[in-house]
Amino acid sequence: MTPDFSRQRSTTPLRVLVLLVALAALAVTAAPASAAASCGRQVIDDWYDDGRVDGTYPLHCYDDAIDALPRDVRDYSSAKDDIQRAMTAAMRGEPAPPATTDPSPDDPAPGDDPDDPTGTNGSGGSGGSGGSGDGGTEAGGPIDTESASSVPIPLLILAGLALLLVISGSAGYLLRRAQARRITPPTA
Repeated sequence: MTPDFSRQRSTTPLRVLVLLVALAALAVTAAPASAAASCGRQVIDDWYDDGRVDGTYPLHCYDDAIDALPRDVRDYSSAKDDIQRAMTAAMRGEPAPPATTDPSPDDPAPGDDPDDPTGTNGSGGSGGSGGSGDGGTEAGGPIDTESASSVPIPLLILAGLALLLVISGSAGYLLRRAQARRITPPTA
């Protein structure tokens, strides 16, 4: 009975290690599923882009966006009013209304540059910055790090390192414990 009992004790750390690896793999694969953007989140991201809702969305998306607005954004900005005006315009079939406020006051609006009498800010009237913002040919596709719901990349790296340290520390502890059990004290 002794050999079976010692074999069972030696497989326990292995089982725990396999369980920890399985949980880590589950956490990594579950994150992209929860990162899928709802249409309400798309409306909020559209508003965060330039202070107005440029696109046209299904009507329930506007309500979802208002419900999903963070409390501070709802209370201290015109986001709720802008989204409601965009919903009214969408119901009427009209284009998106202009923004009541700009969420990024650091960016000068066309015509605000005193050195540019044409009011185009050197863009030739196109209103764009020239970049498509599509990202590149990354393996995972483009990542929008300026989205309202994006998680900072350094935070993800730190979380990954912390998880790796916890797993390696647990594995080291379990291995030391298993080795201590294998060593039997000398009998006198």
